[in-house]
Amino acid sequence: MNTKADKIMDSALKSRLKLAAKLVVSALILWIIIRKLDWVQLGEVLLSINPLWLLGGALFFVISKIISAYRFNILLTAEGAYLSDTINLKLYWLGMYYNLLLPGGISGDGYKVKLLKDHFKISVKKLLKIILLDRVSGLFALGLIFLLLLPVPEYFRPWLWLCVLLFCAAAAGGYYFFQFFGKHIEKIFLIITLKSLFVQLMQILCVLCIIHAFGKSENFIAYILLFLVSSVIAMVPVTIGGAGARELTFLYGAGLMNVQNEVAVGIAFVFYLISTGVALYGVRYSFKPVLPPPPV
Repeated sequence: MNTKADKIMDSALKSRLKLAAKLVVSALILWIIIRKLDWVQLGEVLLSINPLWLLGGALFFVISKIISAYRFNILLTAEGAYLSDTINLKLYWLGMYYNLLLPGGISGDGYKVKLLKDHFKISVKKLLKIILLDRVSGLFALGLIFLLLLPVPEYFRPWLWLCVLLFCAAAAGGYYFFQFFGKHIEKIFLIITLKSLFVQLMQILCVLCIIHAFGKSENFIAYILLFLVSSVIAMVPVTIGGAGARELTFLYGAGLMNVQNEVAVGIAFVFYLISTGVALYGVRYSFKPVLPPPPV
């Protein structure tokens, strides 16, 4: 019969194995990227960056995360747990930092679940539902924008009818998905969807700033489509903090979209640096409790 200590050891071993697997996958992706790129051209692309555009990109990314935090708080409030906007932002940023710091163990989402469970005495099941709805709403908005933009390039226009059909099906499917979780969740479907659309819009504006920083705005829709696809790929927990997954998507998607490999990977890399830098700001909230003591 397994003791509690055995279960803890098994859990620790699984975490180490997952981390080792992610390291292997990350190394493999890095090796593929190194072999496929012209590093002289990549260096020229990176050296041509206009830093003012990057500051604009970073600002739009920060705004996207603030909207994401408010979206999470709306879902939390719908389940009877209220946080002030200030505390919610601090907790959200701390979660981003832990997602970056602990890619092989307790994630930022897991940390938030534990903290909120202890503070509000709310069930883990409800908190996991909130996390799920938060993630799904983001994917839902991302998919809607992707289907709107896909027919813009001339070579995808013959598929306009399919994009319209999929858009309508996705919109209906998203509504019924929220409806499945109860009337209180159905009531906030519209506001959650609008916030999710604004999140994606801010991140698209961030990417547009990066594209302008490289001086490569002539084929920007192709880069945005690659970014939207890479955002889904980066969510799959197979690399360390999503590092490399986005760059690999841009690398192989560049051929399909007829854009330069080095520029595509450069855009993905700079976006990763911006997102990492913003997440690191959360370290300031790791030195003392973000939430006040739970009510007695």
